[in-house]
Amino acid sequence: MTINIEKLIEQRPHLKDPFEFYAKWQRFQRDADEILPRSRATLAPAESKAYPRKNVDAVLKSFAAAFHLSSEVLSPIGKALAAGDIDFMLLPLDELPPISLPQGEGELSTILFLLSKPWFIRLREVSGLDGRQWEEGHCPVCSARPALASIIEGPQRRLHCSWCGATGPYRFIGCPNCGAEEAVKLGTLVPEGEPGFRVATCDACRTYVKVVESQIFEAMTPDLADLASLPLDIVAQGKDYARRAPNPLGLLQIP
Repeated sequence: MTINIEKLIEQRPHLKDPFEFYAKWQRFQRDADEILPRSRATLAPAESKAYPRKNVDAVLKSFAAAFHLSSEVLSPIGKALAAGDIDFMLLPLDELPPISLPQGEGELSTILFLLSKPWFIRLREVSGLDGRQWEEGHCPVCSARPALASIIEGPQRRLHCSWCGATGPYRFIGCPNCGAEEAVKLGTLVPEGEPGFRVATCDACRTYVKVVESQIFEAMTPDLADLASLPLDIVAQGKDYARRAPNPLGLLQIP
């Protein structure tokens, strides 16, 4: 799906900065897509858990150019990738590698999300697991928690992954983050001015997942729908509910 981000900015000028930041990631994604191998089977086991070592310099150069970063900022990550010390599959499980950046752990988490996402997208493309059931609320490709849910005809609920882009079915009733099914624990927030979007909350684990009506995806991708509904994150987090999966900018908490 080709989406004109400038058109989305015209429709939602208050979200100009997030959309423009995402456009930078899209440029990096296009470069990384050309660099990545088309099949994990061609890689040695030690090189199947992150970017192949021979491609690390090219990937980091593209990433630095897209986000206007200095090579010094990415140097610790580059060294760890070259040494085989980063396992991307641990990132969706909230396990960060022991790397220090001047900006702190929060910045490391965001950079690694944006940097690894093209790798996860390729993993989804070659895994054959996209579309399968989300067992216990985990992405069948990368084990992440859902960033979004959508309701389709049936009705059926599908969950969407912000790491690899996979989508698949999940039971209609219940919190996808903790599994709670008691009606008294589950709630819905419907902020004004955001048609097609709402927030499903869980008082058992104090988390939320934004819910998108399926027709929204006729006009935008799940990533862009997540960004377009940033005001709902602010509302939910203002009520002390938390996201379990980062948004397309790599953020769990909205500033």
